[in-house]
Amino acid sequence: MIDSHCHLNFPSIKQNINEIIINSQKNKINTILSINTNPDEFDDHLNLINNYEFVYISYGLHPENVKDKIKFEVEQILLNCQNRKVIGIGETGLDFYHSTEFKKKQYEIFENHIEASITSKLPLIIHQRNSENEIIEVIKSYLNSYDLSIVFHCFTGSKKLFDFCMDNNFYISLSGIITFKNANELRNTVKELNKDFLLIETDSPFLAPVPLRGKSNEPSYIKHIYEYLSLFYDISLDDLIKITDNNFYKLFSKAKRYSDFE
Repeated sequence: MIDSHCHLNFPSIKQNINEIIINSQKNKINTILSINTNPDEFDDHLNLINNYEFVYISYGLHPENVKDKIKFEVEQILLNCQNRKVIGIGETGLDFYHSTEFKKKQYEIFENHIEASITSKLPLIIHQRNSENEIIEVIKSYLNSYDLSIVFHCFTGSKKLFDFCMDNNFYISLSGIITFKNANELRNTVKELNKDFLLIETDSPFLAPVPLRGKSNEPSYIKHIYEYLSLFYDISLDDLIKITDNNFYKLFSKAKRYSDFE
């Protein structure tokens, strides 16, 4: 199994990183992508995961961390993406839930991520909150000229966003939210998902799945999401693992398959 999106450098995980990695291996997690959200933390984040061969990292600036005077240029992104461990760009996007104060700057930095993704050919990891229509419009402005590789992480979007993703072969990553009792609208939205564009994530340390809801999340808990989705989509667990493994390595093509390390 693969955890396609977590935050290993967040305090509740970082302080127990060795134990959490061991737990992941015991539960047959063979690849983890740890998402960077602040460039000022990138070097420490990279050092944290550098010795774990099957753990990768992204490079990006989360829209929640965007402030008016901040600089985050395309060249800076491309330079850091040369590291062998960096397999994706983001997470990025637009977040108008927490703040609309720096809207213009959020747009600017989101577009810098997109341009770096186009140049580097590394996929874009998108976060959206209260910003579906705006994100769709930004992405549409590039689609006539470029093929974009995109995953919408922790998908909780509307049918409109879901159809936009399916129409453009964008990936959808489902988190522990899919297991929540109150997630009927999400389940109805994604029930017809093309499984060739499905990824699974924990978003650790957030959103622990049922039956662990309310606890600090970690990558090993992803097994509960896989088991739930196996039943939800009426696919054997082995087949679901194979499908999502292949999807991950197709999108994040810079990553080496776990078998390459054996």
